[in-house]
Amino acid sequence: MGLLSNLAVLLAAASAVSAADPAPADAPKITSITFSGNGCPNNAKFSGSFSDPVVIFPNFVASLPGNQTVACQAHLQASGASPGWQAAISRNTIKGRVSLSPGTALTYYTTVYFSQDAANTETMSGFISNTGDSTLNQAVTLVSKVDDKVWSPCTGDNGYTGILNVNFRGALAGDGKAYFEANTEEWDLVWRRC
Repeated sequence: MGLLSNLAVLLAAASAVSAADPAPADAPKITSITFSGNGCPNNAKFSGSFSDPVVIFPNFVASLPGNQTVACQAHLQASGASPGWQAAISRNTIKGRVSLSPGTALTYYTTVYFSQDAANTETMSGFISNTGDSTLNQAVTLVSKVDDKVWSPCTGDNGYTGILNVNFRGALAGDGKAYFEANTEEWDLVWRRC
């Protein structure tokens, strides 16, 4: 293959990658973020931007016996994106720690919706159980992939993306001792034209 043929192949490959990951020319800027839920009472922190958000939980703990279910919901508003785009969360990743005595389990849920269309929600769940004979005690990365994406309102001239709500909940169950701690939450976002 000649140099021009190789260049054509590289350009075609680059075009396919950029077509798979579109994004507005102007990224939105976060104008407000608040938290609610017993897993983040006034002490959750946020870093990054709308494109690479990270939530840090100083005290998101569930235990058996005790407070076996905890949740934290983030409410995020942003504006300034190029007009004519919609955003959606494609994946939610929680990093933390779990300790499960035999016969106990952790079920975790992520629910995503925009306040402008609160009936249009998507909930993903996962499960970790200890069916062994000894206590399971380890760091965990809990990944929830969003198959049926919930899209933001179409951005207008002000680039407003709507109010994004992401609720993460962890629930422990079983006879025995169990502990779950969430430390960070990260969202992966995707865009499309509207």
